[in-house]
Amino acid sequence: MTDLTSNQPSLLRRIFGAIVLPKTVSAFENSYLERMNKIAMGFFYAHLPIFLLIAWLNDTDPLLTAILTTAVLLVPALGSRAFTSQRTKSLLFGFTSMCMGGILVHIGQGPVQIEMHFYFFSVLAMLALFANPMTILVAAVTVALHHLVLWYLVPASVFNYAAPLWVVLVHAGFVVLETFAACFIARNFFDNVIGLEKKVEERTVEIRRRNRDMRLVLDNVQQGLVTIDRTGALSAEHSQVLERWFGTYTAGEKLGDYVGRKSADFGTWFALSWESVTDGFLPLEVALEQLPRKVAVGNQHYRFDYQPIVDASGTLEQLMVVVSDVTKDMAQAAAEAMQREILAVFERILNDRTGFVEFYEEAGRLLLASAPGGEANLATTKRHVHTLKGNASLFGIESVAQLCHAYEDTIGEGDTPAMATAYEALRSRWQALADTVDRMLGQRAQDQVTMTGSEYESLLRKVVDGANHAEIARSLAELTLEPTEIRLGRFAEQARALARRLEKGAIEVDVAGNGVRLERDKFAPFWSAFAHVLRNAVDHGIEPPEQRTECGKSEVGHLRLRTLEHGEDIVVELSDDGRGIDWQAVRARAEAMGLPHTTDADLVDALFAPGLSTSTQITDTSGRGVGLSAVREACLALGGSIQTKSEPGRGTVFQFRFPLAVAKETTVGA
Repeated sequence: MTDLTSNQPSLLRRIFGAIVLPKTVSAFENSYLERMNKIAMGFFYAHLPIFLLIAWLNDTDPLLTAILTTAVLLVPALGSRAFTSQRTKSLLFGFTSMCMGGILVHIGQGPVQIEMHFYFFSVLAMLALFANPMTILVAAVTVALHHLVLWYLVPASVFNYAAPLWVVLVHAGFVVLETFAACFIARNFFDNVIGLEKKVEERTVEIRRRNRDMRLVLDNVQQGLVTIDRTGALSAEHSQVLERWFGTYTAGEKLGDYVGRKSADFGTWFALSWESVTDGFLPLEVALEQLPRKVAVGNQHYRFDYQPIVDASGTLEQLMVVVSDVTKDMAQAAAEAMQREILAVFERILNDRTGFVEFYEEAGRLLLASAPGGEANLATTKRHVHTLKGNASLFGIESVAQLCHAYEDTIGEGDTPAMATAYEALRSRWQALADTVDRMLGQRAQDQVTMTGSEYESLLRKVVDGANHAEIARSLAELTLEPTEIRLGRFAEQARALARRLEKGAIEVDVAGNGVRLERDKFAPFWSAFAHVLRNAVDHGIEPPEQRTECGKSEVGHLRLRTLEHGEDIVVELSDDGRGIDWQAVRARAEAMGLPHTTDADLVDALFAPGLSTSTQITDTSGRGVGLSAVREACLALGGSIQTKSEPGRGTVFQFRFPLAVAKETTVGA
């Protein structure tokens, strides 16, 4: 009993909540009920002529019928003026409908009077269209009272036979059953149709709340977030920081055009790459890799990442673009790279101070000679920059090499303002490096004389044997020159480092100076340019280990560096056991450039011509056709000549010959 008692109020509240609608009337409900009330009014007005016709046919007093029907019609007619609530007006129609049913049954006395009761059930069901259970309850109460009262007072007005009480109760039972069903339908109609606007409004409020929360996130996230459709058009939703970085935009603007305001290169690159993303020719992952990833706006640097949004079939629908400010990361990376370069420089100074100082001074000279607008023409400037790039890379100063590469690009394009900008960036980086290097070097050492054990014994023997002073003086003078053994050893170390960087594996480098010494300052330009020959031998000559194995060679590449006196010449030689020179490619390039290409001598000359390269792409190592022309110019400046031998698949030999007379003049100091 306790449980039933405690549950009863809850059940009553649930029943009451199902019958009584919420107090709030939405604009849609009010508009709907206003329309339904007008339709109902017209529907009941149409009853008057029909009822008069039925009364005339049944001879049940048409005049009384007209009076009763008009009296009932006054209820909704006057109520529509007295009440403003459309719900209240609909309650009046519940009462009116059952009164109309009572009149119909009364005037339909005769054989079919009992069938007239179907009117009550039909209209009771139709009242569900008012979407208000109370309208149906009002009608149910009205018809119940009508039957009970008239059955008791005027039974002939209700039944065409002497109906007992249980018959009246059966009629009432059917009314109760239909009332329950109609109330259920009315309430569901209200909740799912009339109340739809409220649900939509609640859903809209929820969406607005979520959008507000999302907007709050987007306004505070420190990454640029936006989506683009298949046309590359930007969506309206985006993080606020995006506009702070690149300016405002309107939804539908293309991403390439938007970012292109700040970086024309990004806009052009994106437009070209986006075509490959949408045409479906390339796999989506591959096509997305072609999109631009970095852009610089002033001193700020940004990285673009792309996340595809695809449908069930894997077709691209949208693309999520995530933009990150990587300025600090790049600055840190640059600082770390600079520290690595400083460490590399420090190690070079410790291991080979003389060699580094020579490179350092030669690099400074090349940098000054490479300034745009100077006395040198563009071809000469390009050779200077290319030489500086190669030497900087060999000494591990990659930042200078990269800036030289960028400067070369502007020289090739002939863009004077861009050349000035690129040169200034190169000069600034070199100056920053030079400030540190100068502190490391401190007071520059005076020229030093070095000799090997065999040279010391030879000089001592001459003194003991009483050689003349001129011969001894000549031997002492030679000691002031640089032993080529040291120079070639330096090149060997650089060749091994370059091979590792180019993934050529470990290579063997044989060095033989054969006691040859050369005057450092006079031959410095040649040695500087000679680095290009070394780089070409490693880059173009030596094959990767797997290719060498396929050709039946040892997977370890081999270089030989040597100097020697040969007859009336001093020879500097570099040989490799690589793939050899592709003379057919040289001939084709020479022909395209309008150079002689008939004889072997023509092909050798073409190989050293400015601008000729058999490489299919430009890299930071080679491909511009500048290096060999620079070494030929340096060789010719010393009165030298070049001999080249190359066999496909066997290797290449470069010999640079200088007159011994020049060497003797330099040696003796005459």
